[in-house]
Amino acid sequence: MVSIDYDSIADLYVVTDFDLPFFREEVVGTRGEVLELTAGTGRLTVPLVEAGARVTAVDRSPGMLDVLSRKLRRKNLHAEIVCSDIRELNLGERFDLALLPFNALSEILAPEDRRVVLRGIHASLRPGGRFLCTLHNPNVRRRMVDGALRLTGRFSTQDGVLVVSGMEKEEKCIVERLQVFDFYDREGHFRSRRLLEMRFALIERRELEAMLEDVGFATASFFGDYRRSSFHPDQSPSMIWVLEKEPASGHDQLKG
Repeated sequence: MVSIDYDSIADLYVVTDFDLPFFREEVVGTRGEVLELTAGTGRLTVPLVEAGARVTAVDRSPGMLDVLSRKLRRKNLHAEIVCSDIRELNLGERFDLALLPFNALSEILAPEDRRVVLRGIHASLRPGGRFLCTLHNPNVRRRMVDGALRLTGRFSTQDGVLVVSGMEKEEKCIVERLQVFDFYDREGHFRSRRLLEMRFALIERRELEAMLEDVGFATASFFGDYRRSSFHPDQSPSMIWVLEKEPASGHDQLKG
């Protein structure tokens, strides 16, 4: 497995918050500790801590975690920060809620490694603990994998504008993405470019659900987007699982 070099873009990692309301609603009311995996620069960590959650933030990128630490210090907030590959979790059974947001499991390319990750999450949860896992819906996401350069977004910076775009191709359910970061000054003149090579898997619903069940998770809810809409195989952009380590009676069937 070749890991994505997130250290190389830690200083300009673009923050998106379209999924924040969903995660904030799930975290509110969680009395125990929250485990956030692939936390990055804290796009979820910081607002969740501000909402009162006790968060342990895990990521393998020291550069990303340095940015997160600075954000927390500026706001006089605290979260436990752990620099670790999520395939090597060894935190003990102490968490009431675990989060694996932003399609992060898809960056674990080998199925056997994904199983290791899921077992580590299961072992980190207390009995009755919940696990939120989000992925692309392959049927919808695959439509964008055609080699065309697509704009991701334009973002204001201190010196001008950052334009993010990318192009993708697929081979055997693995998508190779070239992410392009173009910098322009305030007058609109091009200044520099940075590239990031990315690879992620398009994971089928049945494949993951079989693995989750084998590890010991039961599905409490299943959604097709962050508004908690029902899942439609050919329309929903996402696959969002709310899972339980030891489900309450009557909650081990799919909803939605």
